[in-house]
Order: sequence, then C-alpha cells, then structure tokens
Amino acid sequence: MDQTLSRRDAIRLAAAAGGALTLVGASGGGSAQTADSETVPMYRYDAHNSGVAPASGPTEEVDDVWTFETDGRLTAQPILSDGRVFQPSHDNTLYVVSTTDGTEVWSAGANGSLPSAPAVSDGVVYQPTTTGRVLAFDASDGDGQWATSVTRSSVLSPTLVGNELFFHGTDGAEDPSTGYRLDAANGEELWAANLDDDGPRGVPAVDDGTVYVVNVDVNGNDQIRIAALSGTDGSEEWQEPLSDSTYDEAYGLTYADGTIYVGTDGGKVYAVDADSGEENWVFEDISEVRTTPVLADGTLYVASTGDSALHAIDPSIGTRQWRVSLDGTPTSPVYADGVLYLGADDNYVYAHDADGGDELWNFQTGGAVVAPPVVVEDRVYVASTDGILYALGEGSGGAPAPDVTGDGNPARDLDGDGRFEDVNGDGDFTAVDVQALFANLDDETIQNNPDAFDFNGDGTVDVVDVQKLFTEEGS
Repeated sequence: MDQTLSRRDAIRLAAAAGGALTLVGASGGGSAQTADSETVPMYRYDAHNSGVAPASGPTEEVDDVWTFETDGRLTAQPILSDGRVFQPSHDNTLYVVSTTDGTEVWSAGANGSLPSAPAVSDGVVYQPTTTGRVLAFDASDGDGQWATSVTRSSVLSPTLVGNELFFHGTDGAEDPSTGYRLDAANGEELWAANLDDDGPRGVPAVDDGTVYVVNVDVNGNDQIRIAALSGTDGSEEWQEPLSDSTYDEAYGLTYADGTIYVGTDGGKVYAVDADSGEENWVFEDISEVRTTPVLADGTLYVASTGDSALHAIDPSIGTRQWRVSLDGTPTSPVYADGVLYLGADDNYVYAHDADGGDELWNFQTGGAVVAPPVVVEDRVYVASTDGILYALGEGSGGAPAPDVTGDGNPARDLDGDGRFEDVNGDGDFTAVDVQALFANLDDETIQNNPDAFDFNGDGTVDVVDVQKLFTEEGS
C-alpha cells in the first residue's frame, strides 16, 4: 500500500503513502542521483527502485534518538541529504530537520497536501503536491526557486537524471496518467507521454536510458502490463501484458540484473525480461501483494499484504526459500547489510534477519507506518501517521540536546553538520551564541557533549572553539 494509487479509486493518495511514483529517464548524457551511506536522494534509494540501502542499520533493540512532531499525518518516505531529513506532511508543509538532534532547520508551506517523497540534488529539493504542482526550494534555507503546474490533480515523487526531472502524474479519475520530463533548472516541461491507463501504479525503474512502467490497459481487457519507455522522448519501446492478470492491480516494480520483478493483488509475483517483456517465471504461492519487491544478495524479498507475511524467493527459478508471518499489513521492505526493515499498519517498525526471516527487533510508534523506513549510518528513520518523524538507533537513544543557558531552549544544529552553533537555542546563529559558549565553557552541558561543541575538530572543547565559532559567525 505504500507505493501506488488504486485503479478502482483512481487518485486516492492515501494508497500512495510513502509517496512515490517515479519516472526516470536518461537523456543528455546525465546520470541518476544515487544513494550512499549518508544520503537517500530519492524514493527507494536509486533509479532501479531497488530498496537496497548502501549502509548498515541497527540489529539490536532500538530506541528513539530523537523525534520531530508535525501537525499532519506522515505517509511519505523521508529523504536524507547533507545531514538533513526532508519530510513532507499532510499539513501542507515540507519540514527539514537536522539528523543530529531532530531540530527544525526550515519549513515551507504548499498549496496542497504532501503525501509523496521529494528528491534532493545539488542543493535543491523538488517537492510534488496533490494540486498538480512541482515546487523547487533551496535545500539549505528553503528559498523558493520555481514552481510549475503540470497537471490538474496529482504529481507523484520525482527522480533526477542529470539536470532533468521525471514525474508521473494524473489529471483525474477519468483521464490517463502521464509521464513528464522537466528541466530541473526552471521547471520547463520538455515532454509529456500519455501512458493510456487510468492512474499511476507503483514506482517505475530505469536502466540504461529505458524507463519501466507498470500500468493497466484501459483500452483492452484490464490486464496489467509492463511498458518500456525511452527516457529521451517518452516513446514506447515495448509493452507486454502479464499473464492471468485481468482485473488485478499492480503495485510497484524493481529492476535488477536485466529482470523486472513485480507483485499483484491477484496473489502473484512476476519476473519479466527487461529487454523483451517476456515472462521468465510466475510465483503464485502467495497472497495479495501491494508492495515492491527487493532483490539483494541473490534473493528476492516480497512482503505480502493479504496474509501479512515476508517471503524469500529464488530469483532464478521463482521458488520460495522461506516465509515468516508478520503482525500487521507491511510496507515494502528495505534491505541493509543482511537485514530487512519494514513498517506496518499495527504501528510498528520491524527488523528481520534476511537469512531465514527471524525478527531482530521491533519498535512501536504512535500511528500506522505506511511508507518504507530509511536506513542511514546505523539509524532508521520512520514516518508515522501520528505526525511524528522518528530517528531510531541502538541503545538508549542518546542524550537530548543540551540546554546550555538553562532557559528551556536546547542548543540546536542549524546546518546539519553535527555541531550546535545555535548555543542558546533561539533559532538563530549570532554573536550571542559565541558569548553563550564562552560564558558556559566549563559547564558540564558543554564538556559532556564534546562532539556538539568541538568547532575546531581537535576532540576537546576549549577557548579555541569559542574563537572558531566567532570566526564562523562573522563570515
């Protein structure tokens, strides 16, 4: 349920929780932004829609390192870049918070709800809305760069390739969905491709300039089909129906090693040759699948929503290796260094051993988790419908941000670099913060948090750090 809009409900954005339908193309010699151990620049990490994190996550019991509360439901996957978390909310606001302590760096309002994840590249964040607009903000301070109206209703999450943006949207329940290619510099539409279906389905994937899309043929017999489109101009390279898929729904595909993997609510998982559209195999010993598969380390992992279970499948022949039951309806899983992370509508986040499926830990949030979690540098970031963004880590979760001045305002990391330049916690970095650091230099709130106030990077906090902070404030 985390990556699609139902055909029968057309544009129900709640079904797209986690937001993200991306069209990715390769034009002009550009390359798609990819994740590293510290970033998640787009939905499900990369252009293959892999769901594979290039990082290790917590394997022991976790606690919240910090939480950040919004005024709306959170149904979109968080995006991370440059020490910041970009989290859209149904309160029509994009929030940007520090990964260090969860304090707000900036926020920006939008004329419409934000159930879809943004994308971040080269210091700019691109946010789609339910009103058919794409908004571009400076990622450092939230200054508006441009805004473009591309449809009459919804635009889903973007993927960047070079200096271009690729989107999937719809003009409404009676109109077909459309793929869009925009110039990232100014939002100008470069092309629009009619996909001839009645609403976005799942998250497309791209490889070597070809975009792979799952949809339903509204001019035929309502079969699910896979289409391969040119990233350059949106033209169709091939289109093939999935066998025995009439009146079924498809929910997200992934590309890996020349094969497309996709599940359906008819209780099937398909492996399709990416060059021709021919089916390699069909796995049918599974219930309803409304999630996106993940291929990692020679195994295909699929979360089934009909019976709430996690499956491991041999991707070469389509046979099951193991199955474990889950307690709630799951999101798509995320793989990180031998562990599968997923949320569920029972208000929990789970970690399972990828070799056998044993549960390693769980964590309860205050609401349903309908978007996949994000794993970055031993932390798991989780958006919940209780309106709270959670940063989870092993152990006690670390100490709260110190209140240096004792006035009830904890120090804040305004630029996401891990250091608390806003020493007095008033939301601004001024000479007053330099004075506060100097006046409280020997206090335990400073000395017990060296990483937060070691501005010159020598491992200690002393008058040299005051001088360094003074220099930074004046620059």
